[in-house]
Amino acid sequence: MKKYTKNNFVYLLCGLLFLFVLIPSLRLLSKDMGEVNPLRASLLVAAFSLFTLISVWSLYREQLIFRVGLGLVGLNIAISIIELLSPSLFVELSALMSIILFSVLSCFIAGRHVFSWRETDANSLTGAVCVYLLLGLIWALVYEMQSFLWPTELFHGLSSQGRDFHLDDFLYFSFVTLTTAGYGDITPVNPMIRTLAYLEMLTGQFYMAILVSGLVAHFMGQRIPR
Repeated sequence: MKKYTKNNFVYLLCGLLFLFVLIPSLRLLSKDMGEVNPLRASLLVAAFSLFTLISVWSLYREQLIFRVGLGLVGLNIAISIIELLSPSLFVELSALMSIILFSVLSCFIAGRHVFSWRETDANSLTGAVCVYLLLGLIWALVYEMQSFLWPTELFHGLSSQGRDFHLDDFLYFSFVTLTTAGYGDITPVNPMIRTLAYLEMLTGQFYMAILVSGLVAHFMGQRIPR
């Protein structure tokens, strides 16, 4: 079993990169950019199903959590089919919740492995990258969910409104916020979104500080003779 799970976070990284490339590609390929496009929404749900299907193998080391992950994958695939047959707001929200749960689960498992400091190898470093990417994805999905609750006056700098917000916009804003780049082309207006934004900034800063300090301490601990 070990040879299949030694580099288990590679599956998660591949799933994340696949998702981050596919989301803007779906928007570019969409012919109807000014209205809510049911086909685009269905394809996006299907893309998330593929993401969970690829990424679930990163959880294989822990059987119970792997089964939970498989359950979330099955749930997301079922939601994708329902979305294709009968799209609705409830189905879209259900899809978002299942993806958020799967992403939080994956982030927890990867983070627990990375910050255990038992070993600093390629798999641990891949897991650290995955945690950072998952943090950005989770916040983007939360922003997406907020757009359903408050469909207007969320951000300045976005031409789309209501349910026609695009997830790639939220991903862009999320990672700009997480890295504290703060370009200013998109700014939050809603008080709840502002709160989420500064919490994301704090999370990104603390994550990098803890990760770097932990790696340095672990490296120095290996170099200093006992």
